[in-house]
Amino acid sequence: MITLGVIGVVAALTIPGLIADAQDRQFRAAYKESISILSQAMKLVYNETEETYTSVDFVQMPIYICKLQRYMKVNSSGIDCSQVSDELVYTSTLAWPLNRGAQDTTYWHKSHNWFDKNKTPQMLNSGYTGLTFRLMNGMMINFNCYNQIFVDVNGDKKPNTIGRDIYFMVFANGTTSPNIGFSTIKTFVPNGCSRNGQNATPTLTKDNYIEDCIHGSGWGCSFML
Repeated sequence: MITLGVIGVVAALTIPGLIADAQDRQFRAAYKESISILSQAMKLVYNETEETYTSVDFVQMPIYICKLQRYMKVNSSGIDCSQVSDELVYTSTLAWPLNRGAQDTTYWHKSHNWFDKNKTPQMLNSGYTGLTFRLMNGMMINFNCYNQIFVDVNGDKKPNTIGRDIYFMVFANGTTSPNIGFSTIKTFVPNGCSRNGQNATPTLTKDNYIEDCIHGSGWGCSFML
């Protein structure tokens, strides 16, 4: 009986960790898939129009994003791409009708419903919450902060935690695939457009991203493929 009790205690201590490790491997595999999906869409847009992304504000971002949407298996979108056109000159007042409404379930996670690895609740600048696609495979992709891409590989399902099921990439100007390394960009500030005292995010470099992944916010895990 004592032996069985010891085995039970050991199992209770180790099995949750094994399950979490298995989940994390699945999340990382899905993150790699999201990189492939976005890279393919960007290359197809380039093949069609010879256009690459150029960093612009949230008002202009839907023009390029809606071109990507044509080459992605989108289940729902926070952007009404039927209203988006190259010919229009967008202003902040014109941009809002392109979003389907503040209560649209297509939008990114509501504030404080997603977390960093230290369990700190996160928020998103409201100007970007609607720039979100939900794919047929369950992924949620948000286009954020001028040139960033957030991915929740399993959508609304938990853990909704940065570095586990939430990752980020960057549109580097003039490229045809997302940037996830330090070869062309030396520093990254994920979620920088929502950076304030209540929602601090790190500045990531090639020297600190591993430490950030293990002991910090979790954003650094986006570089650990």
